[in-house]
Amino acid sequence: MIAILFAAVGSLCNASAAVVQRLAHVSAPPEVSTGWRKALYLFRQPLWLLGLLFLVGTFVFTATALYFGQIALVQPVLVVELIFMLALRRFWLRDQIAGRTWGAAALTCLGLAGFLVIAHPQEGTGLPSTSGWIRSVAIRLAIIVVLLALSRRGTPARRAAMLGSSAAIVWSIDAGFMKAATALLSRDGWVHLFFHWPVYLLVVTGIVGTLLVQASLNVGPLMVSQAALLIVDPLSSILLGIELFREHVNRSPGAVSASVLSLILMGVGVVLMSRWAPPVMEPHQRAAAPHGSRKVLLDGF
Repeated sequence: MIAILFAAVGSLCNASAAVVQRLAHVSAPPEVSTGWRKALYLFRQPLWLLGLLFLVGTFVFTATALYFGQIALVQPVLVVELIFMLALRRFWLRDQIAGRTWGAAALTCLGLAGFLVIAHPQEGTGLPSTSGWIRSVAIRLAIIVVLLALSRRGTPARRAAMLGSSAAIVWSIDAGFMKAATALLSRDGWVHLFFHWPVYLLVVTGIVGTLLVQASLNVGPLMVSQAALLIVDPLSSILLGIELFREHVNRSPGAVSASVLSLILMGVGVVLMSRWAPPVMEPHQRAAAPHGSRKVLLDGF
């Protein structure tokens, strides 16, 4: 239960970071709308800097969740980030959220709860071997290469989906490195942690994942890339936890079928929430907003 709590708080931090940094972006005057001028402008904005603090909180709380819990338990919980974003938009920005969107959020929660109860992830047998890491990461890198190749052509939605899926797989690998780092921290302490390679590859996958997320946002609709991220990440993470860390889930035929159905419900809820989010804010809307108003519309989520 404590792992679920920390994972949920990490999701809240990530949702808060997305909202406040987006507020900082859309509040920028037209003369600093692109390039280094906008970067300098954002670095001076309290809202954008607050977003950085929330991102630090995301890392700390997610790492703590993985310290106490399994990858197959923690990563699916991160999908509630979308629901926190809905709540922030409704109660802070005063956006109108349609009833069907809240229904999609409820469907997501139902699918998530169903998976956690039925699959009932349990702690594995310890740290994976080097050969296990090589095998699991190599398979995922091969899939990422294929997805990146497919993302080079097609409609913007298809390209965003391919890049979002690539980023999701990288984030699942990142979660594996984070889980290994927290296990090493528990066993060897802070001093010896930095003599092990997972902590350094954690930084690499974090950077690569961030770049892929930004690429997916730039080539196509946000709702597509976001849905791909929040559907593929839990699936890849669950499999990684089982493969590498020997995490246990209920594998009876009935439980497997019900777990898959729960994950499908969760995925459908994510897609519908992404589709039914309030619309993007246009520049003329910002200009027409009352002086001093802090209400803006975000890109989907």
